[in-house]
Amino acid sequence: MRNLEHKNRPKKNYDIPRPDLQRIKKIVEFHYGFLPDDDEIVSIDEGLRNQYSVLHDQYIIRELLTRKVSDILVAHRREKPDIENLFIEKLMFRFLTIASMCYRAGIPLACIALCRVALEAGLRERLAEVKASSPEEVWNEINKRRHKLLGSLVKEADQQGIMSKKEFEELFVFGGQLGHHLLDKYIHADLNSIIRLFESLQFDIRVMGAKDALAEKKIQAEAYTDKVAVAVLAATTRIAEKLYLL
Repeated sequence: MRNLEHKNRPKKNYDIPRPDLQRIKKIVEFHYGFLPDDDEIVSIDEGLRNQYSVLHDQYIIRELLTRKVSDILVAHRREKPDIENLFIEKLMFRFLTIASMCYRAGIPLACIALCRVALEAGLRERLAEVKASSPEEVWNEINKRRHKLLGSLVKEADQQGIMSKKEFEELFVFGGQLGHHLLDKYIHADLNSIIRLFESLQFDIRVMGAKDALAEKKIQAEAYTDKVAVAVLAATTRIAEKLYLL
C-alpha cells in the first residue's frame, strides 16, 4: 500500500532552485556514492527551511546521509517488532543515536568521538550479555571490562565468536584503507597522522591564506572530517546491526 501511495503521490513544487538541487545530487553521488531523488531533497529542504541562515546545502546533504545510514537499522523493523526497545535499552544504540544527531548538527568531530564510545560501550555490553545469565551479572561483567579499550574488546569478541576481528576491521574502510585506527587519530588529535593519511590517499589538502604553519596544519587535518565521520558512522551502525540484529 505504501508503495502505491508513493507512486500516486503528486509531484512536489520545487521551491529549491533546480541548479541547487542538481548540485546537491552531484555532491552526494560523487562523495558518498548514492544518488538521492528530487522529492527526498525537496522534503528535507522544506523541513529545514528558515532554520539555518547559512550552509543550507550542507544541512540537506547531512540529513540525506544520516537517513541513508539509519536505513541499515530500520530495515530490520519487520523482523524485530521490539526494535524500538532495543534502540532505547542498549548502550550502543543510545550513543549511536547521539553521534548521528551530532553529524546532522554539523559537528563531525563529535560524531567520530561518540562512535568510538558507542563501539566500546556496545562491545562491553554484548560480551557481558554472552557471559551472564541475569541483569545483575551483566552489570558485573561490564564492570570487569571497564578498563579494556577498543582493541582488546574486539579481540575478545573474536574469541567469543561474536564478531571476527577481520570482519570488524573490514567495516572501517576509508579511501580503500582498512583499520579502526582511524578513530585513534581523531580521538587523540593526532593531526600529523591524519594529514599523512589524507596525503597517502591523494586528497587535495592545499590551503590558501593560512596565517601560519600551525593554522595550515589544523585546516588540513579538518579538511575531510565530514567524509571520515560518514564512514565511521556507517561502520559503527553496521557493527551495531551485527551485534544485535543479525
